[in-house]
Amino acid sequence: MISNRISQSLNAHLATLRAHFKIIFTYRGMMLIQAVRLILLPLVLAAAWLSIQKTAENPYSDADYLLYYLLVPVILNLTDSRLVFRFPMAVRDGSLSRELLKPFPPLSGYALESIANNLIQLIYLLPFTLLAGYAISDRLQLGHLNLQLLLYTLLAILLGGLVRMLISGSISLVGFWLEDVTTLNLILNGGIWALLGGMIVPVATFPQHIRCIAEMLPYRYMLSFPIEIVTGRLSQAQILQGFAVCLFWSLLFALIMRFIWKRGLKVYAAYGG
Repeated sequence: MISNRISQSLNAHLATLRAHFKIIFTYRGMMLIQAVRLILLPLVLAAAWLSIQKTAENPYSDADYLLYYLLVPVILNLTDSRLVFRFPMAVRDGSLSRELLKPFPPLSGYALESIANNLIQLIYLLPFTLLAGYAISDRLQLGHLNLQLLLYTLLAILLGGLVRMLISGSISLVGFWLEDVTTLNLILNGGIWALLGGMIVPVATFPQHIRCIAEMLPYRYMLSFPIEIVTGRLSQAQILQGFAVCLFWSLLFALIMRFIWKRGLKVYAAYGG
């Protein structure tokens, strides 16, 4: 009986994922615009940091900055989450009522939509990344890469994506009470993340006291941490410590989501769709 339920749930999730792939492919132009947006900002930031004279305290060389901002669009895309935009809309237009009738939690469907969107976006991002990497290959330092580092990086991306999705999910569930959570998301999941997650400045180049704070918060693990692993600047102990921090924040926000979800359903009243 349990195995049948698991099989039915898995089939339902796979069918939903395939449906999202088909829907997203109908908006190829929008995906291309999104890819250009993801690429341009890191290019501007890389150009800015390369033009600034390095201080003796800065651990990053030009090669490190090039590798870092070359990978930023890809990691940024893979750990992205659309939950915070999709779920509040479902509450407002009443379509959440239909989602509640499906054989799996509504948030799972929105999470699958984010995963499908992120994977398809790679079609546009990877060619640029590979071409740009080839163009500057003589300035990149990749001799330290090995299978273990690549596996650590993959795991870091998965955990970073999980943390970001759980944070976005927690914020999106506030949509049970607030009509628009965009501002809340911009503060908690946008502005602070851009500053302490490594979007504007690599976390490894922060002053010591700020870096210690960033390493304890979840934002670093959504972007900077996987790239730091690729650069080879982290010891195995530091990598494992980072994984432990990721798991801590994942568990915490999973509990927060569960708490908000139960109370949100009690006040939910559909008035649309």
